[in-house]
Formats: sequence, C-alpha cells, structure tokens
Amino acid sequence: MIPRAILLLALLLALAPAASAAPAIGIGEQKPGMFEDPRWQQLGLREARYITPWDTLLDQRQLEKLDAWMAAARATGTRVLLGFDRSLRSPRLRRTLPSDRRFAREFRRFRVRYPEVRDWITWNEANHPLQPTAKRPRRVARYHGIMVRNCPGCRIVGADVLDIRSMTSWVRRFARYASETPRIWGLHNYGDTNGLKSSGTETLLRITRRGQIWFTEAGGLVVRREYAGATIKREFRYSQRHAARATKHVFRLACLSPRIRRVYLYHWQAPRVVTNWDSAFLGPRGGVRPAYRTLRRQLAGGWDRCR
Repeated sequence: MIPRAILLLALLLALAPAASAAPAIGIGEQKPGMFEDPRWQQLGLREARYITPWDTLLDQRQLEKLDAWMAAARATGTRVLLGFDRSLRSPRLRRTLPSDRRFAREFRRFRVRYPEVRDWITWNEANHPLQPTAKRPRRVARYHGIMVRNCPGCRIVGADVLDIRSMTSWVRRFARYASETPRIWGLHNYGDTNGLKSSGTETLLRITRRGQIWFTEAGGLVVRREYAGATIKREFRYSQRHAARATKHVFRLACLSPRIRRVYLYHWQAPRVVTNWDSAFLGPRGGVRPAYRTLRRQLAGGWDRCR
C-alpha cells in the first residue's frame, strides 16, 4: 500500500502546474552614478536599461554619456538593455526618422562598439504622440527586421509601447508589417501601475498572444508635468506613499502571465530640478524614499517565483 501511495503522490505532483519563475528585475536609469551607490548594490540587481539616440555615435556629447554609463555597467557585471530614441543633434533631426539603410549602418556600428550588448529595444515608446514613430509603425517594423538580421541570437524588443489609447491599433499595425515576428514585446505600463489596475497589461497580453513581454519601464510617480512650449500646461503631483504603493503593484502585474519575463523600474535618483518627470527611488539629495524600501522588501522576500 505504501509504494502505491508514493506512486500516486508523485503522479499528482507531476500533473500539478509548476510555479512560474518570477521575472528578472532591473532599473532604467540614465546616470552612471547608480552603479557606485551602495544602496543599488545592496539590492543585488544585475539588469539595467539605457535609452540613447539612434545616431549617438555621430553625437560626441551623447557618445561620452553612453560610454561612461556602459563602462560603469561593465565594471559591475550588469547586463544592459540598450534602446534607441530620436536624435538630439538638432530640432529638425529630432523630427526625422533615419532611412532603413542609415539605421542599419548605425546599428552595425553600435554592435562593433558594444559587442557585449545582446539585449536591444528597437524604438523607445514608439506610440508616444511626440515620437516621429507615433504614426509610422511600419517603419519601426522595418527597423526591427534590420536589427534581427544584424544581431543573430540577440534578444530584441520589437514594439516598445505606452499603455495609452493608441496602443492596440499601433501594435496591430506593427505586427501586420513586421517581416520578423517579435519574440519580445515592450510595455511602459504607467497607466496600470499608477492607477493600481491591470487593463493595459492584459490588453497587450491579449493582442500579442505569443512572445515574451518585458516591462521596459514602470514606476510609481511623484511628479509629472505636461508642457506647451516652455510653459507648464498641466501638473500632476502624487505622494511618495502613492509611489511606494504603485511600485508594489508592479510586482502584482508582473505575475499576470508567465510570458512577462523582465521588469525595469524607472528611475534611480530624482534630479535636483525636476522638469517633467519624477518616479525615482531616491530624492534629489540622495535620501531614500518609501518606494525604495518597498522595492527592497519585495526583493528580500524571496522574489523567485510568482505565487
């Protein structure tokens, strides 16, 4: 009787659904000082994201920033997710998308300069109304195909989108034009995170159906401003307590599906003068905020699987 009971128990365990491994957690941050901060080191994270203009190798100022950030990441053994954005060399170029040929040339140059990078984002927040890609998903689909063909074995985020109204139509158009079906979809789910809801994330899961999803940017807001030229049009202020609650909610969202494999929380430290955005874990003078303590508790609590 005992051997039969053991056999039955083993069979039940084999048929039971396995617990999903939790997504990897990283930080999206544009300043290299994070890597030297003992508080970042105490978290034990080894993932970080950086966004750079597509033509950075032609822009000495941006190149110096990227080189310094990459050197700091390299020194700590951090795996880098590198994403592309619009040019900062001039107002005209900021509104202009590169040709396929030029984009391919610059991407190959990035690959030579940073051969250790194997994780890429085709275009940051591609459906954002201020991006030149907002109404051109077909062009982003072509860029994605170029990156896939020029980086065998790389993990490339095809469509990296905000959870705003245009997300569904933009992603569907991108998928229709894509010559290479994305293996990874990127999401900035600030609507879900700060609204303490899940509809945007669930929508992307539904309309993509397959492939990994990475939260390439998420975080609890403290301040957000919208501008009309140099004038503040609208300002949204949230409490630091809200930011901590939103940070905890990101972890709940990450467990919605085993397809969600990475989460990059944005960002590390608030600037001395906040212009349009603050969702940082540290204040302008380096003080620890409640969101940092929430993050540390989540990671220390055995964040190795979704329960």
